[in-house]
Amino acid sequence: MKPGSHSLQHARLVADVVSGGRAAARYDAQIRASWQRCLADYALQPGRPRRPAIVRGAELRQRRERAGAIYPIAQIEMRSLCQLFNAPVGVMLTDRDGVILSYCGDPSFAEMAYAAGFREGAVWSEAEQGTNGMGTCLAIGAPVLIEGPAHFLSQNAGLTCCAAPIADGRGRLAGTLNMSGRLPLSAGPTQALVRLAVQNIEHRALLDHHRHDHLLRFHPRREFVSTAGEGLLAFDADGIVLAANRSALDWLGRTQHAEVCGAPVETLFGCRLERLLALSRTPTHAQPLPRPGAGLLCYGIVQAPPSAASAAGRPLADAERETLRDMLERCGWNVSLAADRLAISRRTLYRKLERHALQRYRSD
Repeated sequence: MKPGSHSLQHARLVADVVSGGRAAARYDAQIRASWQRCLADYALQPGRPRRPAIVRGAELRQRRERAGAIYPIAQIEMRSLCQLFNAPVGVMLTDRDGVILSYCGDPSFAEMAYAAGFREGAVWSEAEQGTNGMGTCLAIGAPVLIEGPAHFLSQNAGLTCCAAPIADGRGRLAGTLNMSGRLPLSAGPTQALVRLAVQNIEHRALLDHHRHDHLLRFHPRREFVSTAGEGLLAFDADGIVLAANRSALDWLGRTQHAEVCGAPVETLFGCRLERLLALSRTPTHAQPLPRPGAGLLCYGIVQAPPSAASAAGRPLADAERETLRDMLERCGWNVSLAADRLAISRRTLYRKLERHALQRYRSD
């Protein structure tokens, strides 16, 4: 094929697909819409070589600082992905503008990465580089897989890119995690691994950002509390939800962060705030949570902020709680029998159970 003929052929393909020609059936609506934006909104030309703009020095440092905990946490996940694949691939973290904040890759991919313009500070927004993993992921706010000629610019047609958006605890787009390679990537496993890495990044970044707030960590299975798959809610001293991870939305039957953030946490679980705060007295032992409506039975813990945790160090209260739990277990949770053996009234025992957030639930 003569030099430039590939670019011309790709330009004709783009024109045919955007105009609804025969080739349009080979590309999904996501790609067709992106190509339309590249032509109509960004005035890009598919066959014209285009180097990415570069952000340098102080501005790049400021962008990394604005990323907060996402930047250092993502680098750990990026190295893990590269080691896991052990193939000619590169992994990139961008901010919400498509600026590459961090890059790591297999040495065998270095030459192609350099030729493509994968470097820290490079701008890979859709407006700058057309349809690509990072830019298109940011444009639509959803995971994408851009394979070969699905890239708008012909110069990128030798790449396969898989990207997933990174969101903060209020659902706002913070950036993307992208994996690119010169070989076809197995779509399902690659997308799953990139999304899992993003889940880990979001989870740990939320924990770090809200370390001075109350953190409710829950899951339908007790053993999965305090893992990356747990539901995570951050709330303030008044019980107002400040942030949530995606798993929290799933377990609570919500689809948008706006349905949870700003709401009283007690309304999500149908119990008073005091009862949820009582869970912070045993932060290493997940307790049953009330059923939110017709939702799943969950187990959870509450991590109090450092100042609240130190002020709440009440060994007598903890001792009473464990005594009550032990007696109830021995009595098969027969409240009348337990109250009789403790020499207190049933009403007093119920009041203590409420205060210590002690309640047995059945999963059937």
